[in-house]
Amino acid sequence: MEKATQGRTYIWELPGWPRFTWSDSDLAKGLDAARRAQSELLGAVKAIRGEAASEAAMEAMASEVVSNSAIEGVTLDMESVRASMMLRLSPEAEFAGVLELRRTQPVPPIVGQMRKTVHVDPIVGVLTEAVHGWEAPLSLERISVWHRGIFPKGVPDGPRTLPAGEMRGEGPMVVSTLRLGEEIIHFEAPGRDGLEEQIDAFLGWFNTPPSDLNGLLRAGMAHLWFITIHPMLDGNGRLARTLTDLALSQDERLPRRYYSLSVQIMRNKDAYYDALEAAQRGSLDITEWLSWFLSQVEAAARHGLREVGLVLARSAFWAEANRHHLNDRQEKVLWNVLSPGRGDLAVSNPRSRRVGRDETDGAVRGSPQRLVSGGSGSLHARRIPGCLRPATPGVQPWVHTWGRPPSTGSPGAKSQHRSTAGPGASAHANRVPAGPSAYSRCICEHGCHRASNRPIPQPLHLSPRPRTAAPS
Repeated sequence: MEKATQGRTYIWELPGWPRFTWSDSDLAKGLDAARRAQSELLGAVKAIRGEAASEAAMEAMASEVVSNSAIEGVTLDMESVRASMMLRLSPEAEFAGVLELRRTQPVPPIVGQMRKTVHVDPIVGVLTEAVHGWEAPLSLERISVWHRGIFPKGVPDGPRTLPAGEMRGEGPMVVSTLRLGEEIIHFEAPGRDGLEEQIDAFLGWFNTPPSDLNGLLRAGMAHLWFITIHPMLDGNGRLARTLTDLALSQDERLPRRYYSLSVQIMRNKDAYYDALEAAQRGSLDITEWLSWFLSQVEAAARHGLREVGLVLARSAFWAEANRHHLNDRQEKVLWNVLSPGRGDLAVSNPRSRRVGRDETDGAVRGSPQRLVSGGSGSLHARRIPGCLRPATPGVQPWVHTWGRPPSTGSPGAKSQHRSTAGPGASAHANRVPAGPSAYSRCICEHGCHRASNRPIPQPLHLSPRPRTAAPS
């Protein structure tokens, strides 16, 4: 079959394809950095275990599903993907208490959205099948099942819809973009003739790789090899990234992912396509591609480590919040504010702000800064502006502290402190004793140590009423 791009030579046309070569010395530094980041993350996960580790895996894998599709311009609802992922990571659990999580955290509002996950369930199932089945051999049938999950309604092909799970038909397969009305061809895949032999060679290598081949290098090679073959009409990029997750799971020998490579690729989408195009038009020496791939694995693992820190911070917050008598509505709003991916959410909706003015629990009216007030004790959950950076494991980025305000040496600050219980203060503020007030402080590892400009009134009785039962 005649090529669509005459005058260009691609990697699959070179003598010796697909016998890749690379320079171990040039990759040594990047490989060591990626391994170190990977080991630090997995060490942290092993240390926390339990529900925190399960939450970290759920978030990483949900982010992987969403970003894998987003790279190709397909938008998935994160909440629906997260809900579907929670079901798949704990199919045996009843959702009155998934993973026993509700012993320390309220039932997330996401549980009520399970009926909305039908349209994302097949896509989520692609990643979970690949990762959970890391010990199973890779086959063309298995790849076809993934393809049908990515395209549950078939593969769009102009006005037609073709069946998913089948290899592409006759005709040239090119990867191109339109710029100012002109088609720019970036790559042309091998012809349809001999495509089965190409896939068989790839599967044989993937299932029985050389014993001395590093697992991270194998993942990078598998990504480039499969996406170069381009066996399907559409979805080859998503399949290649799923294969990469499978290879990384096999390298780590774990049935879950704790970092998302697709999230990192999405951040460097242009560089990703440039690196692929350079490798597919270059020689069989793929050192440059593997070097770039290792740098992305390292960055993704570092990001995963920060996400584990956020999981620990949320767990610590809920452990403290569980000591206070919160009603279901208050727990729901706090979950929405503190849930992953909602770091920029402000409680500005009037319906949500009512959580700070709930008279049934003795809360104070008109102060949205008091997110939670319950009975004789109050819990103030407030982020300090200027410190929204990720935390490291074991460090809480948002810390609620009772006690004296930080000493600033400024008479004005002391005067402001005394004025909180003055004649103009609210009825609740008049109950503040003459001694110390409560300040909301950020004591994260970044050294912010900021105190809020205004002291937060402290009730006279800080001992919360004992909880009689966990929220349903």
